[in-house]
Amino acid sequence: MKKIIVTGAAGFLGSHLCDSLLEKGYKVLGIDNFFRGKKENLPNHPLFTFQEINCLDLNELKTSFNHFNPDIVIHYAAINGTRYFYDIPYQVCNENIKMTQNVLTCCQLYNIEKIIYASSSEVYGPSPKVPTKETEPIKLFTQATRDSYASSKAMGEFLVKLWAETNNSDYLIIRPFNTYGPRMATNGYGQVIPEFIERIKTKEQFFMYGDGNQTRSFCYVTDHANIVSELITKSKNDIINVGFNEEITIYDLAKTIHNIMSVDFNPTFKEAWSNDTKWRKPDISKILNIYKKEFTSLLKGLKTMTIK
Repeated sequence: MKKIIVTGAAGFLGSHLCDSLLEKGYKVLGIDNFFRGKKENLPNHPLFTFQEINCLDLNELKTSFNHFNPDIVIHYAAINGTRYFYDIPYQVCNENIKMTQNVLTCCQLYNIEKIIYASSSEVYGPSPKVPTKETEPIKLFTQATRDSYASSKAMGEFLVKLWAETNNSDYLIIRPFNTYGPRMATNGYGQVIPEFIERIKTKEQFFMYGDGNQTRSFCYVTDHANIVSELITKSKNDIINVGFNEEITIYDLAKTIHNIMSVDFNPTFKEAWSNDTKWRKPDISKILNIYKKEFTSLLKGLKTMTIK
């Protein structure tokens, strides 16, 4: 039985990934410091254990690795959430890089056979060629505060790849595109879909940032988790987009959510985030060669989000 450490295990993506790994029979140790994650997200499963650890604490991380002796590490822990990129940019950039360095230090000490690193579609910049292939260049802008996050993720990619090559280990870099589903954070620091749902439920004037013509392609979180858990054995030493290619404008997304919730749609518009991504649609050719299950449609996924 392979043993896997998942950092960021109490977060949105990490917790669903743990669920998928446990279904496949892996023994999993989850690590999280609850910066954004929640205890209620954690699995209740005989093959799952959890330790509250900050990946910035190298000594605690070393102890955890030593006791668990993992075969594989999946590194999801990071400061994420668009508003954080603007509110605490230095902390986002600095701490995300340090966490990755600490995880790699532990991987080296305990001879990890494979590391899977969660990067981000943000590394493609605000207006990438679409559908966006993994071969598209990384684009970072020093003057763009938003890129505090993208730069930390890009640096993590280099660190992971170079570490794996230096230590004769396998690696896999995944670039998640917009993902949604249960357990997403809100309160102004979450992603667009739960933020829209929360705004509608307050019954205050609904607003969105920008003119609504920005596009995104949304992947349901259980699809994301199942794809990554399959990639463990089916891909190595590669970079892979993880997402779904069903594209929609933010305006139409908001309108669809209003329709599902049977609420009149009369939006107002605020100034767009600086350097905001204009469009986002992944090329998922690599996934389709590996993952043969049907993706969850956006409409079906949104209905699961708005029923509650």
